[in-house]
Amino acid sequence: MRSFLLALFVVPVVAGCGSSSTSEVTPSGKTVEISITNYVFTVPEGAMQGDQVQLKNNDDVAHNFMPLDDSFSLDVAAGETVDLPLLAAGSYPFHCHIHPNMMGTLTIN
Repeated sequence: MRSFLLALFVVPVVAGCGSSSTSEVTPSGKTVEISITNYVFTVPEGAMQGDQVQLKNNDDVAHNFMPLDDSFSLDVAAGETVDLPLLAAGSYPFHCHIHPNMMGTLTIN
């Protein structure tokens, strides 16, 4: 019973603890793409706050996108495309958790 009551309290509190970097961003309607080809990230220049950033995997193996601050993690299967959460202006160094030598930095203006 005690663990049940604790779960009732902790789950709503944890659920409310998100990154503020995405909660106040208004979508711009523009889409930009980070592509993965031959185990290399190609990151767009000039991404703006509110742009939808997509991760497109052109390889025949799965990859991952994880900011170095571990704020989120996205898996992208071979040949697939996934959307990143909307990000506030800033610099986001990231890597592929599956292939740690794959690194890049996404800058949102």
